[in-house]
Amino acid sequence: MSTSLLYHAFGIVGYFYQSTCFIAGVIVVAIQADHWRLRCPVCKSREIHCRGKLVRRFRTIPVGQSVYIDLPVQRVECTRCQAVRQVKIQFADEHKRYTRSFERLVLDLSGT
Repeated sequence: MSTSLLYHAFGIVGYFYQSTCFIAGVIVVAIQADHWRLRCPVCKSREIHCRGKLVRRFRTIPVGQSVYIDLPVQRVECTRCQAVRQVKIQFADEHKRYTRSFERLVLDLSGT
């Protein structure tokens, strides 16, 4: 899989492909964020310090089988506004475990 396929198939931009695992009929794609795009989620400043990562799993559009995206989400501390938060994820809304493209697919299939 390539970064181009992440963009064209799943609508994921600004992330790099790392690896793919096949676990019990499920495809798990590991991706990595582009560190040049990291900003404070509150004030959008680039003056940040990294404070650890947490791997989050997102459900996305199935490609023959269920597909999940694993992303280590960076936690940052802003030197400008003093906020300590996880960076915003471009392809999913806050507090959601699925991508926007998966949400659109479900809405299209449900007929709403």
